[in-house]
Amino acid sequence: MKSKIKITSFLLVLIINFLVGILFWTIFIKAGNRIFEYGFWTYKPFILFLIIFLEIFALSLVFQLKRVIIEKDKVIFKNLIFPFLKTERLFTYYDFSKIVERYSKSGYHESLWLFKNGKLENQISSFYYSNYTKLKFEMKVQHKGKLKINSFKQIYYKLGGKL
Repeated sequence: MKSKIKITSFLLVLIINFLVGILFWTIFIKAGNRIFEYGFWTYKPFILFLIIFLEIFALSLVFQLKRVIIEKDKVIFKNLIFPFLKTERLFTYYDFSKIVERYSKSGYHESLWLFKNGKLENQISSFYYSNYTKLKFEMKVQHKGKLKINSFKQIYYKLGGKL
């Protein structure tokens, strides 16, 4: 079974990357700034780090877009933009899964989080996939119910925190 990416999610990620790219280009390249000189980094370091943080955030959204392929005994995560970046895991690799509700401005979205040794390894979100319910049903990983946590705790787990 293959995942079906929602076109709205895909376009949203591309638009965010396009806008941050234009901002990056306008401030650094078009303005004629020499970013490899010491004086450039001492001028306004907060603004520079903010723009670099936005660029890293936008690129992380691109790497979150993955095609999910579920076969009889394994799951394959392929990056949508860079298909040569893929992760192939047997269902037995994961210890358990939990359902997490994530909030966004467009409402709540459900995500299936897959854990290994108490750490979040992969996730499948209803925000990105139109056939999320079928994907969730096909995952043959022990399910341990819902995980009720706030947004800060979700960030903690995404950054490698243990459950």
